[in-house]
Amino acid sequence: MFGRLLLILGMVWSPGLAASGQTGAEVAPEAQRPVMRPEMPPTARPDIPAVGDQPFVEKPGVEPDPPAWQALTESDASYLSCLFGLTMLGVRYTRLDPLTSPEDRDCGIARPLNVTALQPGVGIAGGATMRCATVRQLALWLRDEAVPVVRHLPGAPAITGIVPGSTYQCRARVGDGGEKLSEHALGNAFDIAALKLSDGSELTISPRNGSGDMREAVQKAMRHGACLYFTTVLGPGSDAAHDDHLHFDIAARRGGWRICD
Repeated sequence: MFGRLLLILGMVWSPGLAASGQTGAEVAPEAQRPVMRPEMPPTARPDIPAVGDQPFVEKPGVEPDPPAWQALTESDASYLSCLFGLTMLGVRYTRLDPLTSPEDRDCGIARPLNVTALQPGVGIAGGATMRCATVRQLALWLRDEAVPVVRHLPGAPAITGIVPGSTYQCRARVGDGGEKLSEHALGNAFDIAALKLSDGSELTISPRNGSGDMREAVQKAMRHGACLYFTTVLGPGSDAAHDDHLHFDIAARRGGWRICD
């Protein structure tokens, strides 16, 4: 009896349901069913090829490392500051266009200088090409170490010129099987074969250990004094390849490590 009363009341309050011949008990499950989101087809990406069921996304290309010479390019401020320093030291130089090599992409100098004199009255026979930072260190070494040391030779001669060995040259480092690029290939190195003196003589670089004369002392003083200006100093006794010259370079090493041999 009570159930029939509830059914009649439901039909009174839901005339639409009564007219359709459906009861509240019949429609309740349908009314409570959640609305389903229609399935959407996967978005087509004609620009990305599909592999299986997963889209393939191409990774951006990895840029190769810049050539070694390019990575050493000075900022404008650093370069101009270096040139100003050379002017104050009396260095004679000419700016050159960037140097590269078809033999090795790492060889070259971004802002090379051709140097003909390291200070007034001290020329470089034939000139030499290198980076500004190398020239600056060489000029400082000449002024503060080589010039005063050579005055200790008999007759106190002055240095009037430098006879260079290797300067800029695209090649591998000597003595390591050609695995690493020489600092000469980057304009970071300069070799000295001899010094011209004002008395007309030359102080040639050669093995002098045990000679006990002033030329041995002067050569050693110049060589070891160079360790304050260059990160690599090699010469007679370092190895057979350096018995006839002094090798100076400004190679950058981790922790500021220097080779003074």
